[in-house]
Amino acid sequence: MLRVILNRLKPKGEEILAKEQAGFQAGRSTVEQIFNSRILIKKHMQHQRDLFHNFIDFKKAFDRVWHDGLWHVLRGFNIDEGLVKNMESLYMNSNSAVFVNNTIGNSFKTTVGVRQGYLLSPVLFNIFLERIMQDTLHQHSPTISIGGRPVCNLRFADDIDLIAGSQAELQVLTDRLVASSKAFGMEVSSEKSKIMVSSERVDDASITMDDEPLELVHKFKYLGATLHEDGSSTVEVRTRIALATAVFANLGKIWKSSIFSFKTKHKLFRSPVISILTYGCETWMLLADMERRIQVFENKCLRKLLRISHKDHVTNETVRELVVAHVGLQEPLLATVKRRKLAWFGHVTRHDSLS
Repeated sequence: MLRVILNRLKPKGEEILAKEQAGFQAGRSTVEQIFNSRILIKKHMQHQRDLFHNFIDFKKAFDRVWHDGLWHVLRGFNIDEGLVKNMESLYMNSNSAVFVNNTIGNSFKTTVGVRQGYLLSPVLFNIFLERIMQDTLHQHSPTISIGGRPVCNLRFADDIDLIAGSQAELQVLTDRLVASSKAFGMEVSSEKSKIMVSSERVDDASITMDDEPLELVHKFKYLGATLHEDGSSTVEVRTRIALATAVFANLGKIWKSSIFSFKTKHKLFRSPVISILTYGCETWMLLADMERRIQVFENKCLRKLLRISHKDHVTNETVRELVVAHVGLQEPLLATVKRRKLAWFGHVTRHDSLS
C-alpha cells in the first residue's frame, strides 16, 4: 500500500520541488550543496562581492509537521484527492504513548509530525517545506546567482543555507521564513541558527530573529562539512584528517593483532577510515600543504599496518612496495581524492542542476 502511494506521490513531488532542494532526490547528494556553497563563497571573494549566510535550524523539524496543514498543502499543489485521502486515513488514527521505567503510559492522539522511518515521510516533509519556502520567497528577487540562475537558498531537506548579497536582504529573508514557518506550525531556532559573512570588505553583520540577535560565526559545519567564510578548504581537510586519525587510533588493537592478515587490515583501513577522510573531498580546493598532509597521513597509517617504525629507516617508496606485495597495486589516497574531484567535475558539467 505505502509503496503504491509513494510511486504515485514521488513524481508529483519532483515536479513541485525547487532545484534548490537536493534532499531525498534521486541522483543528488549533500556533496552537491556543499560544492555550491564553496563555489559561491570563493567566487564572491574573488570578485570582491559580499555574501551573507543564515544557516537555518528548525526545532524538531520532522516532528512539527502539522497534519491538517500538510493535507491543505498537498491539495494546494493539486495532488490527486484520492491519494490525499489515503494518506489522511493512514494518519487519522495516529497515537503515541510515553515509555518510562519499563511502563507504557496512556496513549494520546497525535496531530503533528511525520512518522520516523516511514516510507512516505521524506517526500511529505519536502513538499510541506516547499510550501513554506514558496511563501517565504514570494515576489523576492535574489541578488545572488549560480550559473546565471538567481538563487537565495540552498537546501538539503531541513538544512537550509539562506544566502543574500546584503545584510538587509538577508534580514528580509529571515523575517519571511520565520513568519511562513509559524503559519504552518514550524519554529526556527534562534539559538542554533548561525550567520556568516564572506567578504573582503565586511567582517560583521547583525541579523535578528524575533528580536533575538543571531550568532556570527567564521566557519560552520554544513551537511557534515566545514565551510569557512573565505571559501578555503584548509580547515575542512585538517578536520577530516583529525576525524580519520581518531577512528584509526580506535582500531589500534586490530592493527597490532597478529590474528588478522594485512589484507584484512588494509580493507578495514580503506573502508571506515578513508571514507571518513574523503567525505566531500570532491568539493575541496587543494593546496600543496593539504596534499602533503594527506600523503603524510596515509604513509603513517600504512606504516602502522605493516608494523614499521620510523626507527627502521624504511622509505615511503619501500612501504608502497610492501603494500603492493601484500594486496596488489593500490591507488594512493591523494590520487583517489583527485580522481573523485575530476569525476565530480564531469558530473557537474553533464547534469542540469544548480552546480
